[in-house]
Amino acid sequence: MNVWPPAGLAAGLLFCRCLFFFVSAELPAQEPSRAAPSRPGAPAPVVPEVPLALKKIGGRDYVKLADFGGRLGLSLTLSERGKQATLAGPRGRVVVERDGREALVEGLRVFLGDPVVESAGALYLSRVDADLSLAPLLQPGRGVAAPAPVKVVVLDPGHGGKDNGTSALEKTYALDVARRVKKGLESAGFSVVLTRESDSFLELTQRTVISNTARADLFVSIHFNALPRDNKTSGVEVFTFAPPLQRSTNSWSPREPNDAERTAAPVNRHDHWSAVLAHAVHRRFVLDLKTFDRGKKLAHWGVLRGLDCPGVLIECGFLTSTAEARKIGTLEYRQQLAAALVAGISDYSTRLAGVSRAAAGGRAGGPGRAP
Repeated sequence: MNVWPPAGLAAGLLFCRCLFFFVSAELPAQEPSRAAPSRPGAPAPVVPEVPLALKKIGGRDYVKLADFGGRLGLSLTLSERGKQATLAGPRGRVVVERDGREALVEGLRVFLGDPVVESAGALYLSRVDADLSLAPLLQPGRGVAAPAPVKVVVLDPGHGGKDNGTSALEKTYALDVARRVKKGLESAGFSVVLTRESDSFLELTQRTVISNTARADLFVSIHFNALPRDNKTSGVEVFTFAPPLQRSTNSWSPREPNDAERTAAPVNRHDHWSAVLAHAVHRRFVLDLKTFDRGKKLAHWGVLRGLDCPGVLIECGFLTSTAEARKIGTLEYRQQLAAALVAGISDYSTRLAGVSRAAAGGRAGGPGRAP
């Protein structure tokens, strides 16, 4: 795939101005999520919580991991040498490591925007990761307004026309999977818009305009991955747009520049719900398809930047993997990919409806586990 410059990014790389429930420092204040005036029922007002204590580490705002877990009812357990930490409770389980940028959330890999650090004998998590990487997965809707129910879904088959992507097969397979997802979602009662219906070229901004004009409730861009001179690497990657001040996952690689952006993009208004959507889709791919989990990651994909709704980009597999490409080349497996996407989007819609019902009843959020 090649959906955002610069060209040097590896193919495998691979705020929603809302009220953060932990703190309100360092990042700009956020607007409420986009409202849908034509749809009845306003969300219950969000009640602020007392922010967790902040500590500046390396110029960044951090919160104590134990305090973060306690806020969500999770108990902290440290390994013998204190390198690995586990937060566990009724709302889920998270495992992190000191100096690491990867978390396991209910067994799924989630890449953080900042490393977990140790200070004065305690482990700390960056405030942004607490608010936007982990909290939405453990307790969706806590401290933020629920968006409108999911009615309109925009599917974006990557590339097309003169833009082949990783190969001519990527644009063809992406469109095929998108058509199958469209059929499945329409059978479930959703209205679905495809950014392209044929082998046609669209600029990234055109795809965004299509989604915003359709007043999409969520956006999914469908792609297939590749790594030159590598026929072994396989698996799924799910991306959301990186929050302000956080680097993309790939930029932490050796010799890659720090690509953090100080200014929020339009889609950053929906960071919380983009994370929830990504987790729902990610979970279905890994559990239903038994595909290798390459993680939920952050990037500055241009196709996501201007969205006025939650959005994700998914790399469904590697066309350079001998074994995985063979599967992707079959109609049966592409139907399985589509079914996983339909199930993930449906799970997200169900979760959102549950959060909205809880908010209407005056309760804070919903249960942390995915449906």
